Amino acid sequence: MTIENIRQFNRYYTRILGVFDKKVFNLDYSMIEMRILGEIARNKGTTANHLAKFMRMDRSYLSRIVNKLEKVGYITRQNDPADKRIFRLFLTDKGETLNSFIEEQSDKQILELLHSLDAEEITQLETAMGTIETILNQVVPKEMEEM
Repeated sequence: MTIENIRQFNRYYTRILGVFDKKVFNLDYSMIEMRILGEIARNKGTTANHLAKFMRMDRSYLSRIVNKLEKVGYITRQNDPADKRIFRLFLTDKGETLNSFIEEQSDKQILELLHSLDAEEITQLETAMGTIETILNQVVPKEMEEM
C-alpha cells in the first residue's frame, strides 16, 4: 500500500503542476529544459556532469538540452580556470530574462493553486512538505542533495 500511495501522490502532484505539458507557459520549451535553465541560474558555474548527477539524468540527454539552450543563446559555457577540460555553465542575459519570466509564472501558478486556502491550511501544507523532505533526505544519494 505504501508504494501505491507514494506513486499516487507523485502522479497527482506532477499533474497539477503541469510537469508533463509539452510546453511551459506557452513557450517552445519543455519543463525539463526550463528546470535545467533554472538549476544553472541557481547554481552559477555548475558543470553538466554535476547537473546530470543532481537531476539523475542521462548525460547524453542533458548534453542535448544544454546544446539546445546554448544554441538559442540562453546559456554559455566557460572553461574552468583551474582545469581547461571542465566547462562551467552560466546563463546569458537572454537566459536570465527567460528564467526570471519562468520563475514569475511559476510563482503565479502556485499562488493560483493556493488562493482558496487559509493560513492554517497553508501552514499544514508547508509542514507536510517539510516532513517529506526531512524523511527522504535520510535516504537520498549524496549527489542528489542540493547543489
